[in-house]
Amino acid sequence: MQSEEGRELYGAWAERWPSDAAELLDGYSGSWWIGGSWAIGAATGIERPRTDIDIVIPRSELSLLRGWLGGRWQLWSAFQGALKPLRPHDSDVLPIGTTSIWLRRSAYGQWEYEILLDPSDTESWRFRRDTAVTMPLEDALFEKDGIRYAKPQIVLAYAAAERADVSWLEDALPALDDEARAWVVDRLADDHPWRQRLESAPAAAPAE
Repeated sequence: MQSEEGRELYGAWAERWPSDAAELLDGYSGSWWIGGSWAIGAATGIERPRTDIDIVIPRSELSLLRGWLGGRWQLWSAFQGALKPLRPHDSDVLPIGTTSIWLRRSAYGQWEYEILLDPSDTESWRFRRDTAVTMPLEDALFEKDGIRYAKPQIVLAYAAAERADVSWLEDALPALDDEARAWVVDRLADDHPWRQRLESAPAAAPAE
């Protein structure tokens, strides 16, 4: 959830749901999926604390998204605490390391969506923190109600790197089989507090 300090600095965020994201991108020809807390909730059925919607797109398709949303939405790059407007057809280059784009309808409106720029492409998923870690994109995602989401192990890899609250791990565990748990463990530092829990947890029950 947005902190009070963040709200005072940048303005409030509107509550949005995955169905809102699907409506936003209805007709868009590029690739997208939802990550973060909403993806874990979709995989497990566990209702997690509400957060902003993390819409993930391949970084290479940002210009496509900018052109498609241009004139209807404002896009701002968020990098190291600074926000910069992105015009629909400007040729400006984002600072190296920029991975987040914020969307709002106008200067008078709330922020509504966060777009995360991913090194993946339409065929292969790549881990943003180590692009040598890759898999077929179809193996990294699942679909529910017509919306694609990152699988729980993908979400946990990012959450673990950010030392997120252990509730992320506990909520996702029921959806992880042995292979998925081992994959997450391989992404963890030796001293990460999640390692022991993952290595000792029982595997998910087979799907019926």
